[in-house]
Amino acid sequence: MKSLSLLFTSCLFTFLLFSCKTLQTQVNVAPEKTGLDSKVPVLEWDKTLVEFGKIEKGDQRVAYYNFTNTSDIPVQIELATTCHCTQLEYPPVSKVFHKGDTGTIKATFDSSEKEKSEKIDITIILTNTDSKGYPVIEEVFFSYEL
Repeated sequence: MKSLSLLFTSCLFTFLLFSCKTLQTQVNVAPEKTGLDSKVPVLEWDKTLVEFGKIEKGDQRVAYYNFTNTSDIPVQIELATTCHCTQLEYPPVSKVFHKGDTGTIKATFDSSEKEKSEKIDITIILTNTDSKGYPVIEEVFFSYEL
């Protein structure tokens, strides 16, 4: 089961690495926490969308996404990923967030290679799994007008 989860995470990472578009089909993003999935952690975000507004090609912008673990289930971030236009800083996988603990994901966007306005997703994959063994996935976004 662990190897299936690892394979799934690797495939998802590869797909996201080569894609700047927001995924149209969201798999297990912010799942409803009922029944067996009530054991899935709950992260509360201070914001899930940052709007940079009008920018010039070559501009850089920074966004901070703060979260709090509001559940009794410890949380670890395995991976945070987005397109190549954005550098991410996030807590190491060794950091465990218990109930009430907070953390931050920093996204530094560089518009140098962009030609049009976009809404870009940042996918956060937790080490936690749902009742079917799939990794729990969170998403935050930023947008800009070029």
